[in-house]
Amino acid sequence: MTAAHETPLLPEVLRAYPYPWDNAFIWTSEKQDEQILAYARAVLEACLPPEPLATPEPPDEVIVHDSYDDEYPEWTAIRAVLRERMPYARYVTAERMADAEAECARRGLATSGFQEVWTRRITAWIAEQTLYWCGLMVDDEAALTPWLMDFAELYVGRGMAAAKAVGALSCTKSVPETRAAFARLAAYEGLPDEIRESVEYELR
Repeated sequence: MTAAHETPLLPEVLRAYPYPWDNAFIWTSEKQDEQILAYARAVLEACLPPEPLATPEPPDEVIVHDSYDDEYPEWTAIRAVLRERMPYARYVTAERMADAEAECARRGLATSGFQEVWTRRITAWIAEQTLYWCGLMVDDEAALTPWLMDFAELYVGRGMAAAKAVGALSCTKSVPETRAAFARLAAYEGLPDEIRESVEYELR
């Protein structure tokens, strides 16, 4: 457990998140009852940035190839350091973040704006997992309507977990609210090209 003197960096609802922040598949074992759906909704509300991000988060996951010539981006090494010190959201504290920053500096890794960047990035991974579960694993579309569609549209527009948000919408295409969300997103300015292409594909 987090020591009493440590300062949490995430809101309380995220500190209760029972899964590792970088594992999208733990959610799949959860039953789709009212309680877990209410928690998923609360998580999405807590993770949503108040305004569009200057840079989309989180970064695209690395695709592993057979070639050993490909170098992993630096952020993957930083994430490994964070995993060691704070594998669950309840451990994301100012003190552990400072310790991770010091270790990354020792290794010559980038540390500019460290706490802000990585708190936001961990939040984005949690949002991704939750959107993924809601879209792919929840069969009761009525239980997701309209809140999932509303959140997914907001996530795309604000540049956090956008690909997973589009994916969640694509899993609920039979719902009129989803079609309406896609139509509005198609009119958004400033969407990354790959996200815009996905939205336009879903509208065909």
